[in-house]
Amino acid sequence: MPTENHFAIALERAFVELVAGRVKGRGWKKGEFAAMVWPNDTPKAAAARWTAMRSKASNTGKPQGVQISDAQRMAEVLGEDLSYLMAVAKEQARAQQKQ
Repeated sequence: MPTENHFAIALERAFVELVAGRVKGRGWKKGEFAAMVWPNDTPKAAAARWTAMRSKASNTGKPQGVQISDAQRMAEVLGEDLSYLMAVAKEQARAQQKQ
């Protein structure tokens, strides 16, 4: 079971890195992307959510997890299919585990 949990976390991290790379590739600022993903939040709150997913929290040492609903909104903002992004992230996570 620990190996499965480790892969699930690796998959989630690979997804976040993939999305962050696509955001950067489009020339969007982090806060700009966050505001598009969470339009009902204040820009500051949206940016804080995206930052929490990308970096480690000071109290836990772990990044915030990504809910499926958030992942779907990220994919929609990017104009991509969530299942495609997950497949790419899964391959990246597998490759990282083989290293």
